[in-house]
Amino acid sequence: MKDSEFIRGKVPMTKEEIRTLSISKLNLKNCSTFLDVGGGTGSISIQAALDNKDLSVFTIEKNEEAVGLIHKNIAKFNIDNIQVIKEYAPVDYFDKKIDSAFIGGSGGNLEEIIIWLKGLLNESATLVINCIIVETLNESLRILKEQGFEDIECVQVCVSRLAKLGKGNYFKPLNPTYIISCKRGR
Repeated sequence: MKDSEFIRGKVPMTKEEIRTLSISKLNLKNCSTFLDVGGGTGSISIQAALDNKDLSVFTIEKNEEAVGLIHKNIAKFNIDNIQVIKEYAPVDYFDKKIDSAFIGGSGGNLEEIIIWLKGLLNESATLVINCIIVETLNESLRILKEQGFEDIECVQVCVSRLAKLGKGNYFKPLNPTYIISCKRGR
């Protein structure tokens, strides 16, 4: 999906190229439940829901403006398999295990969220974390190792888009993004 298809405000959004790679790393093909923590505009949840019609998608977002944008995007794309939870993660909401999860924002509660997800995810479930700050990358890797997550991988993605500059064109860079993927340990 193109970024331009989403209704956007001043809320951060996972950009198209990063979204494509992140969703690929989530391994959603054989999943029945997916959790998006820090939903933002809902771009990850919406793309996942549209690509996987039988997937139950849960989006946790604390920001009022972001929750409004998620609902607007759900309506725009006529999606019926996303539930929006307006809360700070972690939440006491789920009565069954989750097959795959994504952390796009943690509100400063990264360690608490990862520990909570370890208990919520099915064995060998996939967790993907996106971050743009090196300290968040280092903290994520430390916590994942301490919590026994397995098959930890990380890629740095640098995307630039062609843009006008005077009479010519140049490649305008987006923020480099670290995409961490791993499996819940046993």
